[in-house]
Amino acid sequence: MICFEDEKVNLGRFKMRIKQYTKDCALRIKNFMWDCSYDHMIFKNFELKNQPIKLQKIIEVRFYLPEVNQTLICCDGASRGNSRAACFGFVCRGEKGEFIHAESRGLGIPTNFIAEIMAIIGAVEWALENNRFDLFIQSDSNAAITAYTSGKLPWIIQARWYRIKEIFWRTQFVHVMRETNLIADALSKKGTGLSRGVCQKYTTRPGFIYSMEMPDKIYYRLR
Repeated sequence: MICFEDEKVNLGRFKMRIKQYTKDCALRIKNFMWDCSYDHMIFKNFELKNQPIKLQKIIEVRFYLPEVNQTLICCDGASRGNSRAACFGFVCRGEKGEFIHAESRGLGIPTNFIAEIMAIIGAVEWALENNRFDLFIQSDSNAAITAYTSGKLPWIIQARWYRIKEIFWRTQFVHVMRETNLIADALSKKGTGLSRGVCQKYTTRPGFIYSMEMPDKIYYRLR
């Protein structure tokens, strides 16, 4: 209308239309609201009825070390968007929690789910190359863990996984909270600027990792 009918812009009327449209559609709001000043201000400005308050609960989360002669591998994938430049990272630790190896690798532009899947297969292939056949693999992606335990994997890694999985004595998959997967999370996020196929390997603990998860420490998560 501005282009073809020389309509004048009335910002006040435009805002009123948005406000009225929001009020008309308020019945579709089914979710909770947070008990914070920002949410209350939004509902007040749009003259909407407050939604039920979402209550937060603090839960304790613990980190567990692997069994004797078992290798713990913490995996994670990250991207700058879905789908945008992505990377996976993993860190390998011994039965006493000692640092063994860490790695970040650029993936190009896959989805977040593929990045999480590739983190596990990349870690498993490292374990195979280094003769570690008893693995305790953990990831904060429940979807990735379910894909490996159920065998319903994306076709791009099916052949790689089926070719090597029988070689290992034992592979345990465990879904953990992000609060106990901090090192792998930091590795994957730091590597999102890497080009596809570019790899950063660490044989000692990286300088940007100030502390490692330990079983005698309690971690907290808001839910």
